[in-house]
Amino acid sequence: MTYTNCITVYRGNEIPKIPYKKKRDCYQQLNDYMLQETPPIGKICAIYGLRRTGKSVMMLQCIDEMSEVQRSKSVYLLCQQGCDMYQLRLILDSLLKEGIRNFFIDEITEVEDFQVYGNILSDGYTLKGAKIAIAGTDSLGIRLAGMDILYDRMVIIHTSRISYAEFSRLLDGKGIEQYIEYGGTLTDSQYKTIQARDDYVNTAIVTNILHSLEKNEEVRNYHPVLTELYENKELVSVLNKMINKYSYYVTLKAINKCFKSAPLYSTIHNMDGQFAVENIDAEKVNLATKKALHIRNLDEMETSLKPDDLDELKTYLKELDLFLQIPCYKSLSKMQRDRDLEIVTQPGMIYAHASELMKVLSADEYWSETCEIDDRKEFKKRADNFVKGILLENIILSETYIWLQSIDAERYYVSQLSTILPESMQQVEADLVIVDTETEEAHLFEIKFSDQQVEEQTKHLQNSKFIAYVDQNFGKVKSKTVIYNGADAEAFGIKYQNAETFLCRIHEMKLDKKVELERLIALPENVSRTTEKSVKKIKKEMGPKL
Repeated sequence: MTYTNCITVYRGNEIPKIPYKKKRDCYQQLNDYMLQETPPIGKICAIYGLRRTGKSVMMLQCIDEMSEVQRSKSVYLLCQQGCDMYQLRLILDSLLKEGIRNFFIDEITEVEDFQVYGNILSDGYTLKGAKIAIAGTDSLGIRLAGMDILYDRMVIIHTSRISYAEFSRLLDGKGIEQYIEYGGTLTDSQYKTIQARDDYVNTAIVTNILHSLEKNEEVRNYHPVLTELYENKELVSVLNKMINKYSYYVTLKAINKCFKSAPLYSTIHNMDGQFAVENIDAEKVNLATKKALHIRNLDEMETSLKPDDLDELKTYLKELDLFLQIPCYKSLSKMQRDRDLEIVTQPGMIYAHASELMKVLSADEYWSETCEIDDRKEFKKRADNFVKGILLENIILSETYIWLQSIDAERYYVSQLSTILPESMQQVEADLVIVDTETEEAHLFEIKFSDQQVEEQTKHLQNSKFIAYVDQNFGKVKSKTVIYNGADAEAFGIKYQNAETFLCRIHEMKLDKKVELERLIALPENVSRTTEKSVKKIKKEMGPKL
């Protein structure tokens, strides 16, 4: 091991061994790049993602799996704060003379002028037979370089998005509830406390963006970088508000759902009227909640940043693969747009903050009195289930969208649908809509964080006027399914499919680059089926409770 000007060089047996044998799905991309017989001239490999998504581990796994011959030609370089490209070049030149050809450069964003001179790696060293893989904590810096000096010079491997199936496989079979609570990184502890969550947001995202912009200052030729225009304190505050907005939105939506459904659930579960909220004014509840949580209008923000600069910050959050923007239509056939959906791809980040907001509410006397909450503990429990339900919707929607976009973005439409039927003025919705525009067929889904089959869950799927609306505006309805936490079944004439099964099938088809919608929603042959006769029997036995 050698230490040279803030860069540590590991070779041979000095290269750190890691205990992790399971690999990310994207690992093969790195392996394919490094094991090419002919080095790719003009291309380096960039492992790009947030902290704790497996970037460094992938590098070390790749070295560990190499043959003895290839390993002898490999080095792992760890850059530290204060180094520059000149120092890195001196080391690379020396190693090339020794016969080293495989370079794994970690924490490349610590190199002060990487965004200025990083193209030396692709334009110079690959011509000399070098294969170079880079990664760094301030991953936006790599992305900014990829938009400028390294444009079309990088094979990019994205690590930030970790699907449910991959999370479960890598973390020894953890289920969907654990994914909702901790999903987003390769650990089950990152979001366990609000402090841990805030620390991660500030280091992995906020500092990532600001450090990357600061190092981008001398690259920009046409207009100044945001870090030159505004105080860091202001930028940190705005970025945190942008991220936290999603948690506030989920919390407000969950509380609204809780109040709307509480009478139904208290009746079903014979709660003896613990939630007598039928007459609670929804707007009154919203105002009380916003006051307790100090929430302004979620689309407004007190800041000195200009609208264009706010949009620029939002673009950087997208570039970090932090959230998806999904187009939404009221009518696909008439091209009538609705407001786009925005989904944070790290459910644990949202859940940790939403849980903290629920604690704040439960401790607020004014809020409890205004909303007439008698049993705070029970209400908090129910609201938590609704938060998880909203996040489950987001997980299924985003994974379905990413899968079908990767196969054929033009052919498949994936979104949600919420509208008012023009004739009856009924509010109707589907949590997930998949449309095959070639066959002109639509598949409708309700998504529930529950392991129970309740007929109320199928009301929109059973609504003939809603089905007719979808037939006319999206495509002939081919299937109707409730995705939930229970076993695969058929009840009330509707398919019930397990959420984990659904997500695993999507993941499998994404890896295979296939689309088999019928297999996606297929139920086992021996599945439990509730007949019309048995439904009537259940209703009779439940009597007025239903």
